[in-house]
Amino acid sequence: MGESQWQFEGGGFHESLPEGRTAGTLEVSPVSVKFVSDAGTVEMPVSGLQMELGGSANRMLFLKHPEQPDWTFFTTDHALMEHPVFARDARMAGARSSVRRTKWMSRASALTFLGIVLAIALGLWWAKDPMAAAVAGKIPVEMEQKIGDAAFSAHAPANKLVTEEAILEDFKKLSDPLIEAVESERYTFEFHILEDTTLNAFALPGGKMAIHTGLILKAESAEEVLGVMAHEMAHVELQHSMRNLVEMVGLYGITSAVLGDVSGIAAILVNNAPYLMQMKFSRDHEREADAMGFQYLMKANIDPRGMVAFFEKIQKEHDEAGAPDMDGALSMLSTHPATKERIANLNALIENEAGSGPYRIIDLDFEAFQEKLKNILNE
Repeated sequence: MGESQWQFEGGGFHESLPEGRTAGTLEVSPVSVKFVSDAGTVEMPVSGLQMELGGSANRMLFLKHPEQPDWTFFTTDHALMEHPVFARDARMAGARSSVRRTKWMSRASALTFLGIVLAIALGLWWAKDPMAAAVAGKIPVEMEQKIGDAAFSAHAPANKLVTEEAILEDFKKLSDPLIEAVESERYTFEFHILEDTTLNAFALPGGKMAIHTGLILKAESAEEVLGVMAHEMAHVELQHSMRNLVEMVGLYGITSAVLGDVSGIAAILVNNAPYLMQMKFSRDHEREADAMGFQYLMKANIDPRGMVAFFEKIQKEHDEAGAPDMDGALSMLSTHPATKERIANLNALIENEAGSGPYRIIDLDFEAFQEKLKNILNE
């Protein structure tokens, strides 16, 4: 763009125009400002030209001249004032200064607003787990059980549950001492054996839990299975699955439930129950479940080293198998991540709190139980 003429998008006001205004182009030359539109061309001399800022945040620049008293030109492009003919005009210095000040204040306001939004977002991010926990705690246990039942039906079909009486009687010898020691005031814990070759177990809201046959058959002692069971019970008591589900509903639903009635969000949670098994526990949730599961084992006088031994087993399988054949280990690691860290934390708990026993002797021939389970699965 040369010094002789600059063009800017703009408009003009005049009573003869439709609705009193029209859009066009402002052409600035050393001698005049022309407004070119479909209505024709109107010209104002540079000499004697008056400029004013106006509109929201002084975004509009208005041009008037005594020779065209019924016309007002306007543009939102403040670069017009930088044309050499105006840059040398002392009368425009105040307007240019006002524009720069307005732009600076606008940017400062925008940055301040962005900072406030970011701070709120970070605050809500850090607070989402406590808020989800608060909502989960307000859900009636009957509703939790309904959610757990819906998820269990979706992921543990009846034809995959081990129902042989002899196996279940032996399994109760494992679970009953642990359940009795915990004495939960909210939940009735209910363990099932699910026919699945992967090394996994899961706990659902309301107290329903499943131990995979692959995990039972891979364990080398009853204490290893009990360690996993204690960990799953802790997930239930701490409402980790419920908290995950509540977070999935979103911030609006969480906030509404925190401030008011949970009945609306409860219905949404039931509908989304099948998605529970696709959710992973956070590392914080795993640490909490490990610590509480350890305390459960202590209350039941069960050797907590079994919990560590099993985690070491799946970590070793993961490390040795390599990418192609890690399905078994990854089943447990994908739903219960950061195993090495958890092993270290549990070993610290054992060293500081467990003592040396003696521990409860489990009233079960574990190897015979495993053999019986294998025979049933092979039938």
